[in-house]
Amino acid sequence: MAPSVLGIGVPSTFDMVPWLARASLQKSLNVMEADMNASPYDWEMLYLTPDMSFDLCTTKLREKKWDVVMVGMGIRKTDAVVPFFERIVNAVHKELPEAKFAFNNSIEKTREAVDRVLASEEGL
Repeated sequence: MAPSVLGIGVPSTFDMVPWLARASLQKSLNVMEADMNASPYDWEMLYLTPDMSFDLCTTKLREKKWDVVMVGMGIRKTDAVVPFFERIVNAVHKELPEAKFAFNNSIEKTREAVDRVLASEEGL
């Protein structure tokens, strides 16, 4: 069975990420989603903002046994949403204690981050 991977990120319409250009972000997200959908992984993406109901996140985490959770840069690298990032990490830790975290350093490197985390598991 293919490893299950959940990506959690902010939508391109999210206004609190000033360093992101909306049009180029959406284009990059589309490329990333196409790449991950073509990957050998059971991939899904969840777009959240701090003002949305956190139940959306909790429900998605409980939906299945996720092997890897990848939290995107728009959540990790934006000072204004650090409490939101912490809430996501703590929810993943609580709901999926066996899941691995993956962190990309660009949207284009999402698959590389997932590959890296899963490859490191093989050597344990």
